[in-house]
Amino acid sequence: MQTKNLNLSIKSYFDMSQLLQKYRGSHKENRELALQEERLQKAPVKLLLKWLDKNLYRVTTELNSKKYLEYLSSFNSALGLFSFVFGFLVGVGLLSYSGESPVNIVYYLLIVVFMPLFSMFVSLLSIIFPGKVGNFFTMLFPLHWIEKLVKAIAFRNKMDEFEIPFSSKFTKIFFIERVQLFSLIFSIGILISLVVMVVATDIAFGWSTTLQISVDAFHKFINYIGIWWAKIFPSAIPSLELIDMSHYFRLGAKVDNSMVENADKLGAWWKFLAMSTLFYSIILRFLFWLFTKELLHKQLEKEFLSLDGVSKILKEFNRPFVSTVAPKPERHLDIKKSTKERITPKKKEEYSTLLGWNYSIDEIKLINDATGVVVENMLEVGGSNSFTQDSGIANSLKGKVILYVKSWEPPTMDFIDFLEMVIDNSAVTKIEIYPLGTVGKYYKSNPKDIAVWERKIDTLKSDKVWIIDNE
Repeated sequence: MQTKNLNLSIKSYFDMSQLLQKYRGSHKENRELALQEERLQKAPVKLLLKWLDKNLYRVTTELNSKKYLEYLSSFNSALGLFSFVFGFLVGVGLLSYSGESPVNIVYYLLIVVFMPLFSMFVSLLSIIFPGKVGNFFTMLFPLHWIEKLVKAIAFRNKMDEFEIPFSSKFTKIFFIERVQLFSLIFSIGILISLVVMVVATDIAFGWSTTLQISVDAFHKFINYIGIWWAKIFPSAIPSLELIDMSHYFRLGAKVDNSMVENADKLGAWWKFLAMSTLFYSIILRFLFWLFTKELLHKQLEKEFLSLDGVSKILKEFNRPFVSTVAPKPERHLDIKKSTKERITPKKKEEYSTLLGWNYSIDEIKLINDATGVVVENMLEVGGSNSFTQDSGIANSLKGKVILYVKSWEPPTMDFIDFLEMVIDNSAVTKIEIYPLGTVGKYYKSNPKDIAVWERKIDTLKSDKVWIIDNE
């Protein structure tokens, strides 16, 4: 199973870590890939993912990512379902109305406004503070203890066969990100329970507290909570009159007569409660979850780039495939043995076209990397090309042309026929044949091979043709 896209994920992190233990590629292969994917040169992570996609087949054992993601998927699915059901039941419990006393909105606001704010604040402290201090804050979340308990579950044992390569910092951020996700699901459960209870039952809401809070003070407090949607949904902000009539005390077993008379109005609190749940428990939590998700991705990228072996591959992506700088400049030999001025094929405008006889475009790019030749127009000739294709290419050429050939392969009749067609093309002013050695020798040719090419080309008696000697 291979990476199907260029998006960094926990799976690709696991796969890269496992692959690097077995295979890291050669300089030639790594540089060749970098030249093929020039558009990704400034995106090292995406280039590495491309490398991973190309080489992951070399891992013949079961991927550790599969084992881990199976565990994580099972755990997250179970905990996600539990969070939703628990949130729904908590909502039903908070909104249960027996008729003896109204539903106290203070309890509800503690769960849907203050608990999310406190939870996100603790999460932020855990992210900011490193080491043991940050880990202490994570211990305040039930998820921490649930995960400790899950370690004893049977399906967790399958992960004991390999080491999870995450750092403590990544593990902490990953934990906090999942806390936000499960808390969001919990809050959705509460909101749905509110909608269900309001639709299915006739609820009278009120507020009561032991603290000596006046109606005016509580009205200001409610307005502070609803300041975010007051102008958009003014009907979702309780009026001073509603707050006054819904204030009750727990003395006695009966509801105050004034509340009974205004029972139909007391139900109007549901709009405020719904908006409070939607904004503080869902919208804010969702935004904070996106924030932690972005932090997680950045940390994952850092750890992906710091994997053992990645720096070597990145260096080989960027380093040209050459052994050393040639001790002397390349010399161009005239086929007639006459003395010609030396030139070096380095400038982009030097050649109009580069031809590779029995070389693929990818191979040509790698050769250019080693020789320093820079040409925009590159074409394959010979090899699998038909005579008609080669003939069309020969007739379309113009200006100065460079032609890569394999020095250890003597010129065949097919090559000579093609070369004669290029010579006969009046638009071509010069043809430079570049005999190349093998990849293992960094394309340096053998002097004996150069001599064979020189003798063969000499028989053509053309002033257009030169041979580049790169020994």
